[in-house]
Amino acid sequence: MTTPRRHSAKRREELVEAAERALLRSGLSALTVRAVASEAGVSPGAVLYHYAKADDLVYELHRTLVDRYVAARMRAVAKLADPARRLVRAFESGLPAGPGDPTCRLLYELHALAGRSRSHAALMASLWDRELMLYESIVQAGVAGGAFRTERDPHDIAASLLAMEDGLGLHIVSGNSSMAVGDAVRLLVETASGQLGCELPTG
Repeated sequence: MTTPRRHSAKRREELVEAAERALLRSGLSALTVRAVASEAGVSPGAVLYHYAKADDLVYELHRTLVDRYVAARMRAVAKLADPARRLVRAFESGLPAGPGDPTCRLLYELHALAGRSRSHAALMASLWDRELMLYESIVQAGVAGGAFRTERDPHDIAASLLAMEDGLGLHIVSGNSSMAVGDAVRLLVETASGQLGCELPTG
């Protein structure tokens, strides 16, 4: 038997999924309670019953996407033991698959809210910290095992690579014809190889 609490949690999840579909189709400016209700096949009142304000639903969507993106990155590198291969896989999993990558498209769009919302800014900071921890742990493991040779602080190397990845990803999502996914991976690999005193694998 489904308890009221579980039913409510499932309904909230369904509304977040509906908000994601509506955002992909029409953009952030058109993401209203009425649009989400239409997408979910419920009344606007049903949406407001679970999310008192549209902003609450948008925040929950943003949080869900951040968690999904980070979890996918962690899974992508989890089974690789070699730090060099883990680092390259981290680059590949962090970059958008192309201009139409749905998760990355929505993340970049929702990140724009951070400039006027403390809660969304906190989400962005959390995303940065979690990704930074991933990169830093890979660099530290590589240095400790002798695969990487550098005198620089692993934290600083991780931060510079992550910032570079973010910038390249934005150009990919924006449809910049001068920046293909393969080119972005190559630039990250070349930059990391120079900083870490090794030849990272490609392909």
